[in-house]
Amino acid sequence: MDPTLKHLPRLPVLIAIALLPALAAEADVVTGSVSPAGAKVVILDASGKEVAKLGAGPYQLQLPAGRYTARCEAPKAHDQPFLSLNDPVTVNIHCG
Repeated sequence: MDPTLKHLPRLPVLIAIALLPALAAEADVVTGSVSPAGAKVVILDASGKEVAKLGAGPYQLQLPAGRYTARCEAPKAHDQPFLSLNDPVTVNIHCG
């Protein structure tokens, strides 16, 4: 067998490992908590499309980098804009 071909089966694995950091940079973790008890929140992307629904308590989402709105539906309606970055972000949402 040609010695240069011996490593060929590893090539797809090496390519996948090299691409992992680039793929991870497209979305990151957003954590936080929703309060008070009984709160209901809808997360909207920049185009107004719903991307998640949250209830009261701690949450963790993975969102692509961009602008988002946390829309409190209960107990008091209001919007809270936030950014998802290429680093972990904490967003606490208070709907009272």
